[in-house]
Amino acid sequence: MMPFDAVVSISGMLVCLVGLAHVVIAYRGTTRSAEPDPERVKRFIESAPPIPGHLLYAHQDRYPEARLSRMEEAEPGEKDRKDHEAPR
Repeated sequence: MMPFDAVVSISGMLVCLVGLAHVVIAYRGTTRSAEPDPERVKRFIESAPPIPGHLLYAHQDRYPEARLSRMEEAEPGEKDRKDHEAPR
């Protein structure tokens, strides 16, 4: 028969191996579930409320030169027009 210390040591090693197996299985499950689902991301973005205007244009209060004049907002520039021909 084995001494009591050997039985305790072997059973402790077995408990650690079983615990390691549980940790590995749990880790695999969490890494798979962390992948983003493209359909859920799309629904989340579409369901988001619009950004309030005071937050959207807050940087323009600090930097007035970044603000477009009404004339620039109304008329698209030459490069922004859609009806121009592509180069050949």
